[in-house]
Amino acid sequence: MAEPRMADPRPAAPKMAAPAPKQAETKVREMTPDQAKEFHEQFKVTYSAFVGLAAVAHLLVFASKPWF
Repeated sequence: MAEPRMADPRPAAPKMAAPAPKQAETKVREMTPDQAKEFHEQFKVTYSAFVGLAAVAHLLVFASKPWF
């Protein structure tokens, strides 16, 4: 009669990840100067809105709990 097998206490070997594509296979998409200018304009608007919202939030916190 065979003895029951015990579980292997060693951790399982990690699965191998798929190899990264070769440099020649990757596609690089560059922006045209007009696309870059359009992106930059939108970025400035979005960033300004973020900074303005953050400033309002800081002022509201300062109004409710001044730290000096």
